[in-house]
Amino acid sequence: MDFCDACDSLLQPKKVDNDILPYCIECDEIKAEGKIGKISYEDEDRKADPEGGKMLILEEQQQGTVGRPQKEMFCPKCNTMQMIEFWEIQTRSADEAPTRFFKCLGCEKNWREYD
Repeated sequence: MDFCDACDSLLQPKKVDNDILPYCIECDEIKAEGKIGKISYEDEDRKADPEGGKMLILEEQQQGTVGRPQKEMFCPKCNTMQMIEFWEIQTRSADEAPTRFFKCLGCEKNWREYD
């Protein structure tokens, strides 16, 4: 997560041409110093996209996926503490807690937790 230098607000991703740049809602400014990602419109990506080309494709780096937070956590496959990345998705009805997904950056195992 990145924060605005001027007002300390959380920076949001904003599409500018085919790039994703950090944007401050409070200052109404695009922070050009940090490119978050690039939008991909390749044919194979569009075929797999149920939203018909509206899905955001995140770039993966060696240290994990751009924009996902990371922390040290116990990996059940490695059986040790490892760096993992995590994210939440609302997979059930709105009155239930979201599902938390985890990915070990060492062995690339994915798992999820429910409340």
